[in-house]
Amino acid sequence: MVIARDKLIIYYGPCVTYKYEWDQWVPGSTPMTGGKTATRPDSFQQERNQQRRHNPDQCSWLSRTHKNLPQWNALGAGSLIFVSGGMSLAWGAGFAVHSMHVELLQLTLHMKICWYGAALLGAALGAVLTHRTPQRPVYVASSCLVLICGMLYLTLPEQPKAIIAARYLDGFANGLVFVPTLTTVGELSVCEMRGIFSASLEQLSYNFGIFILLSYTAIWHSGWNVTIVADQVHGLLSIVYGVVALALALTCCVESPVYLLLRRSEQAAVDALRHLQRPFVVTCETFLLLDEHKRYVAAKLDLSWCQSLQRGLVPLIKIIAHRSLYALSLTNIVWRALYDTAVELTPHTHTWPYVVFGTLRWSGSVCVVFLMDSGGRKKPSLFGTFAGGLFAVAFASLLDRVPRMIAALAILFFFQFFAGVAHAASAVYLTEAFPLAVKPYLVALVYIAELMIRMGCCMVTPTHTDISLYFYVLGGISLSFFLLGIFCLPETRLTTLTKAHFKIRKWFNEDF
Repeated sequence: MVIARDKLIIYYGPCVTYKYEWDQWVPGSTPMTGGKTATRPDSFQQERNQQRRHNPDQCSWLSRTHKNLPQWNALGAGSLIFVSGGMSLAWGAGFAVHSMHVELLQLTLHMKICWYGAALLGAALGAVLTHRTPQRPVYVASSCLVLICGMLYLTLPEQPKAIIAARYLDGFANGLVFVPTLTTVGELSVCEMRGIFSASLEQLSYNFGIFILLSYTAIWHSGWNVTIVADQVHGLLSIVYGVVALALALTCCVESPVYLLLRRSEQAAVDALRHLQRPFVVTCETFLLLDEHKRYVAAKLDLSWCQSLQRGLVPLIKIIAHRSLYALSLTNIVWRALYDTAVELTPHTHTWPYVVFGTLRWSGSVCVVFLMDSGGRKKPSLFGTFAGGLFAVAFASLLDRVPRMIAALAILFFFQFFAGVAHAASAVYLTEAFPLAVKPYLVALVYIAELMIRMGCCMVTPTHTDISLYFYVLGGISLSFFLLGIFCLPETRLTTLTKAHFKIRKWFNEDF
């Protein structure tokens, strides 16, 4: 690489030379700069493919993952905070039967919903801060909140007020990072890795946290001679997550190139792109990505705020429907269904179903997360939703038949597995769906709707009939979503953010 005073000359490959002028780009102007040959929007992927032909070793999945791993590391702090949030979600949904406060949790609404309320406030603040301030301070602050939460669990496990305060802190930390993380993950990752990074960052992390809590729940009810209090284990794990998240936020966090372009800092955007791919040098692919980000920002500047909001309404309806099913798949009513079924089947050792329940939910996500950029988003979403709807209806029909409790428990396990399958792509759609100008606010609105559904379920003390009705309704909604999704849910793999939004904003897709 040779740097002249006013231009950067890059030699990439045996016969390919690119020149790039360091003219300052002004938002609203043409998104191409200097003397670099213009790349048309419809030829962006073709140029990327041409670069891969010059470097055939980059075509394998492992080599692409190694090359683009810094993109995941840049948001790794958010992933660990989400793991802590997954534990808190399961704790508040009723799976905290190991806790010293289990009776108070069942009797006190405040302890159930405090995490959701704090996450709601955090999401509102996160929406205001996204694309306005650097994201490193947000991740550092949220990591510290998770760390303090863990300390409260560890040092004051017998104090209900300390546990409530810890849940407030963890909820606020999760809400604060949710909006910037899900907004910028699509901006930080290349299109051929956006699916796996988005899905693993949010869905895999939350489901792993649920799995961790349900696993050590079984240990404390298995009669093992364990001296440490279970809530202290929760605190110890949260401390570990907070410390590692803080380290990642301080060392690996990279600002979004889109945020830097909005700040009219083109050279900083080039440097950010350089740090998001290995080796950490500027290549012609860096400038191809920069051009694509410029077009993405320019498309935002060509629209008024009202026009952006109008284009975001149809995607908002689709994503809220998808994420609502995700919220309904793990509530206190689902926990009650698992508890009642397990107690009827194994009254003395009813905690082993918790481990199977958490393992299958996490396994469902693992099975499809790595297929997001090869098999696509639409197929696993529709298949998982259809299968989950069938199992929900089947569970409701078997719930009142005590002699068939083994079948009912098995069906509930399969329902959770397909819930993991169905909703893995919801995080990908969430980062692709909205126009840039209103993206943080609509991501926050989707998250708030999800939290409100969970809070509403916490206010219900379900009876046997209520549980059966809940699964009938959930199954009906899932099957309806499957039928509508065939025509309305798009396939967005290997597309740019601009093209993905264009597909999602249509009511009906041409490629169904």
